[in-house]
Amino acid sequence: MTQPDSHPLVLSVIAPCFNEEFNVPALVERVLRVFDRGDLQGELILIDDGSSDGTRRVIEEQQSQHPDRVVGRFHARNSGIAASWKTGVAVSRGAYVCIIDSDLQYQPEDILRLFRTLIETSVDIVQGWRSAVGRERGTRYHLSRGLNTILNSAFDMSLRDNKSGFVVCTREVMQDLLSYEGNYHFWQTFLMVAAHAKGYSYREIEILFENRRQGTSFLDKGAYRASLLSFADIGKALWEYRFRRPVPDVATHFLKRYPVIDRTPKRGMVRDLEWKAYLASFNHTHWMITRDVEHYYETLNKTQWLSMSQMRELQDEKLRRLIRHAYRNVPYYRVKMQEAGVHPDDIRTQDDLHKLPLLSKQNVRDHLYFDIMSENHDKSEILKISTSGSTGEPFVCYADRAQLEFRWAATLRSQEWTGYRFGDPCVRLWHQTLGMSKEQAIKERLDALLVRRKFVPVFEMKEEMLAKTLREISDWQPTLIDGYAEALNLLAQFIHASEGLPHKPRGIMSSAQTLPEASRRIIEDAFGCKVYDKYGGREFSGIAYECEAHDGHHVVGEGYIVEILRDGKPAEPGETGEVVITDLNNTCMPFIRYRIGDLAEAVDNSRTCSCGRGLPRIGNIDGRVQSIIQGIDGRYLPGTFFAHYLKEFDFAFKLYQVVQEEPDAMSFKVVKGSRFSNDILEQVLATFRQYLGDSMRIDVEFVDDVAMVRTGKRLASVSRLPVDFQRNAPLKMSGI
Repeated sequence: MTQPDSHPLVLSVIAPCFNEEFNVPALVERVLRVFDRGDLQGELILIDDGSSDGTRRVIEEQQSQHPDRVVGRFHARNSGIAASWKTGVAVSRGAYVCIIDSDLQYQPEDILRLFRTLIETSVDIVQGWRSAVGRERGTRYHLSRGLNTILNSAFDMSLRDNKSGFVVCTREVMQDLLSYEGNYHFWQTFLMVAAHAKGYSYREIEILFENRRQGTSFLDKGAYRASLLSFADIGKALWEYRFRRPVPDVATHFLKRYPVIDRTPKRGMVRDLEWKAYLASFNHTHWMITRDVEHYYETLNKTQWLSMSQMRELQDEKLRRLIRHAYRNVPYYRVKMQEAGVHPDDIRTQDDLHKLPLLSKQNVRDHLYFDIMSENHDKSEILKISTSGSTGEPFVCYADRAQLEFRWAATLRSQEWTGYRFGDPCVRLWHQTLGMSKEQAIKERLDALLVRRKFVPVFEMKEEMLAKTLREISDWQPTLIDGYAEALNLLAQFIHASEGLPHKPRGIMSSAQTLPEASRRIIEDAFGCKVYDKYGGREFSGIAYECEAHDGHHVVGEGYIVEILRDGKPAEPGETGEVVITDLNNTCMPFIRYRIGDLAEAVDNSRTCSCGRGLPRIGNIDGRVQSIIQGIDGRYLPGTFFAHYLKEFDFAFKLYQVVQEEPDAMSFKVVKGSRFSNDILEQVLATFRQYLGDSMRIDVEFVDDVAMVRTGKRLASVSRLPVDFQRNAPLKMSGI
């Protein structure tokens, strides 16, 4: 069995002890034998929970005899089983933990069976259910069976032994389960209830349960009282785990381990009432997503202030869960991992991602309706996402409700980096209801009304419409304007040529296209505010955003791991590489090491951004792999080259598009500007050949328009030739 590299130990066994001086030595002997038999690097953590006998002395003796394998911790007073579990988990060093009673009614030898089942099935939790074989059928047995029935009915479960206290899971899962909020008499009763409510997968295996041979249980004389208190606890648990239904978000319990201060500016009283009213109506103004977005938004406002190392730890924890889920529930990934000889236990951190194969768009297309979707997803809670693709080839994927809610919250968080606050008027240079059903369109319009969002369709932005568009923007007086870089640049040029824009927004968010530095300057000068660039894709929505420091793009690290790869290896700071994304949240159709098709600059992530956020960063977005034009003798030009070079020729070329469909040749489509001349055209073509090769064939085509893709953006450069950045990445690309 492969041992995780990032943990000195594999398994920590945690055993609370209350007046168990005669059982502890045998427990230690048998557990250590299990470690040896299973070839496991393990530790046994014994917690003396305020015993009145010699338990503490015996634990200290065992700790002295086995200093590297037995750990003792001591409570000054009896605090209960759940408190002992917390103490044990806090000092545990294993990647996995097992909780077991110390009275030897559970058989320590079954630890190995539970652990192996966990590894082989990749479920989140394995629990031992107490077999009836040889078990006394006294009062405690019947009370236990009755309580099991009540728990199953109350929490919509079907476990054989809901309250068994013999469990194996990863350490982070146990930490999450123990992060309960209610004040319980016996919270340990609800361990599996918490697992069920928080969306963990689990499996039961039958185990032998013997009668107590030594010592007495506190339940022996107080079984009825304990049962009554447990029944009283059920009401608290119903409130915490059923009626309040915790949002299955890893960051929630992570923030309890690493609390941070939310530095988000507080809303005023009126704006706060608007926010609460908006959330109250949220489920009626949106399709698919719910007001759980509030949880994600509040959590994201805190997690952004984690340190860089803490953020990476959060990503790694989410990654481990994702890999286990994909291996267990997605046949495509299970087969790919088996072919690569990789088990989920081999992927502990981002540094292990290289062990997994890359996922291409074609892989998704080929397996979409076969085996790349999760077998356990709820089809009523997934959304189909379609895009025409950068070269016109359709692409379809799916996202689940939790991921969509996370996206919504991450978008609002990043918008507020610009100085915008919820409820401020804003303008989107975007289509509003394209591709929506009638019901969805109605909800979209109602939502826009509630948040004071005005849409201006970009595919209607012709010259004669620009003056009207600017009047609409000025009348709306937006705090934030969000739109395509091309549309914003066009408006900026019109503002410069006219009387200016009476109303100055607080921020501009540019998205969907690369933003050349010259365009940024033009837009900022015209609108009188800073531009905040956004990098995203239809598969993921927003992936990375600029903050107020404008020092690269902050990746939404709570949701994505972004690799910048060149020849299969991480690009060095300053190098351009291919963007590869792992979506940490979308479980219905996992994207693991997905080649989105974009190029970006790697940055030094050992240095924290001056804004103080611990989110990782990427540098300039250099366009799409499919926008690279191949020249003669291995020469390449990225799509951004044409934007940079041709910006000075807007007087001659109103619109243009470069298209390559065969090697050593390309088409240059041109919409003539007012001062076009053949001399200017020959100058431009000469520059193209300078970078692409003198023998490069360039076919010039004069057209009336350059068509936009369905969502309203133009593609400046399109190549239908393959360029694989992981196999034959160009050593240098001109214009970068």
